[in-house]
Amino acid sequence: MFTHPADFDATRASIAEKSLVADASMYLTQDVAILLPTEDLPEFKTLLKRFFSEAPWGNEDDEAMAALVTRHVGTEWWEHDLDDGITLSYGNRDGQFVMTASGGSAIGGSVFDRAFEGPVTPEATPHPRKVRFSFGGSPSPGEWFIRGDPTEDAKLSRLFAEPDVTDVMVAGDFVTVGIDQSWEDRLEPLLALVTDLYGSEEPAVDPERTRAELLSEAGKARAPAEELHMLNPDDPAHRARLQAALGDASSAIRRIAVAILAESSDRAVRDGAIERGLEDASLRVRRMALDAAADAGDEAYRSAFERAALEDPDAWTRWRAVKALGDIGVGSSRVVIESALDDDEFRVRFEAERVLRTE
Repeated sequence: MFTHPADFDATRASIAEKSLVADASMYLTQDVAILLPTEDLPEFKTLLKRFFSEAPWGNEDDEAMAALVTRHVGTEWWEHDLDDGITLSYGNRDGQFVMTASGGSAIGGSVFDRAFEGPVTPEATPHPRKVRFSFGGSPSPGEWFIRGDPTEDAKLSRLFAEPDVTDVMVAGDFVTVGIDQSWEDRLEPLLALVTDLYGSEEPAVDPERTRAELLSEAGKARAPAEELHMLNPDDPAHRARLQAALGDASSAIRRIAVAILAESSDRAVRDGAIERGLEDASLRVRRMALDAAADAGDEAYRSAFERAALEDPDAWTRWRAVKALGDIGVGSSRVVIESALDDDEFRVRFEAERVLRTE
């Protein structure tokens, strides 16, 4: 896989900041665009617009560019000096078209200087893996989404296209993003992405009702979803609130409590939340608990997976259980997985076949 230089992102931002995009586009037009079919030019221009910006550019973007261009160019490699030591390079590397840049200095100031100067303001939360981004819209109760939830929202789809994004809370005036790694290296690119997606939201102008009033009207003032979503399960006070929420009348609240407690570093806390969730009356809570157990990849949950694979009336749950058994190893669960070969749901049978064929 092609590796970009260490100053790649800083250089892309510098090209935009120094108004060098026109020069760069001129070179790309004469070397590459002229070779592309007319119907591919709009997508090529869209990718270039993203490349010459502060928006994140990852492996999926490299792959999209390669898929669009590689078959139309030869084996050449171009390098163009733009200005102030910036070099734009592109062409064939190991049979794939790649485009990169180097020589640009980082935009002035520290990461925090840059983070707090834009229209979207990041804010640390009690949960170490979640950051709240406020963009000044009108306050409204938030809705929480996790990776894998079905959605037709283009903005959410784009956020979940980032491989480290695990969950997103969307409200009228903020977005909270959870990731599965440290924010130290991800704050800038994700801030840029959130700004691109939500930064143009209409700002609030003296709203007549406060957030607390809106939440109260929605019947969520006791334990607002966005508040639970940001709690740290390893903080004793936060943990107590989350464990109390496991008994909330709202299945949405119970679902969030299970998900957050399942992230605790304390094994007993994780197991207790997952066990409670697996016995919940709500399907959405049981799904969450099973998903959390599956993500843990722990042999201790094998019996729970076996019960779900054999007995649960929900097809998604049976499929997820079979997949989880495959992930921890067929082992003593072979008979259960073989039974799934006769399941009424094709997806379950398909997964059972896959697991048994790849063990």
